[in-house]
Amino acid sequence: DKGYLMRLGPQSYIDLREEWSVAARYINDCRNPRHYNVYFDKRPEEGMAAVIALRSIAEGEEIFVDYGKWYWAGCKQKPSRLE
Repeated sequence: DKGYLMRLGPQSYIDLREEWSVAARYINDCRNPRHYNVYFDKRPEEGMAAVIALRSIAEGEEIFVDYGKWYWAGCKQKPSRLE
């Protein structure tokens, strides 16, 4: 299951599958760039990715990021796109 796996760089990955306390594991990809409100600043030398807001985010607002084209490439069933 690669659902919580992030590629940081060549041969550098982090897996949040069992990291329940890391809030970034709950960020979704709505597959519509108009709704992205954060991006991942990948830092392979530190073994982490920072979450950077693209604009002010209201309390309770869902957080969306672009997972990247390769995340969805291996999936048989693609998620629907949020309009």
